[in-house]
Amino acid sequence: MSAAALGTMAVAVGPRPELVAFCWLTVLCVALATIDLLVYRLPDRLTLSAYPLLAGLFAAAALANGEPAQFLRALLAGAALATGYLVLALIRPGQLGLGDVKLAGLLGLALGWISWGAVLLATALSFVLCGAVGLVLLTTGHARRGSVLPLGPFMVYSTFVIALVTQG
Repeated sequence: MSAAALGTMAVAVGPRPELVAFCWLTVLCVALATIDLLVYRLPDRLTLSAYPLLAGLFAAAALANGEPAQFLRALLAGAALATGYLVLALIRPGQLGLGDVKLAGLLGLALGWISWGAVLLATALSFVLCGAVGLVLLTTGHARRGSVLPLGPFMVYSTFVIALVTQG
């Protein structure tokens, strides 16, 4: 799965300095989405340790591209998305985990590198997809009211769909 995701991301981003950051995030997110699907957790060991490396890779890409504003936008988007998810987690305790908040910051960093529009589209898409899957599970009897779905895989999937269609 990682190989297919990496190949697709490499084609979408192309031979640009930020390719390393996007490919590293791709591998990390395949692991995180799988873990979240299996145990409904996004481990701090993976999410928190990813921040300095991902930020460093995007900083290096910004230096190579001569685009410091793009890096600033990425940092702001990561902070904004993590803050937004934190507010949601505080408003509805138990409905959104802190792992999702930490993942949101990482994904916001990558989406912010692309554009503010990418941040908004991926965020909306993740909630729409999660809601749609939840509705299908409810109507087919595979879930009941109050069942919980892990949001992380929807966040990851939405991020990569938007990243793939907006790169270039």
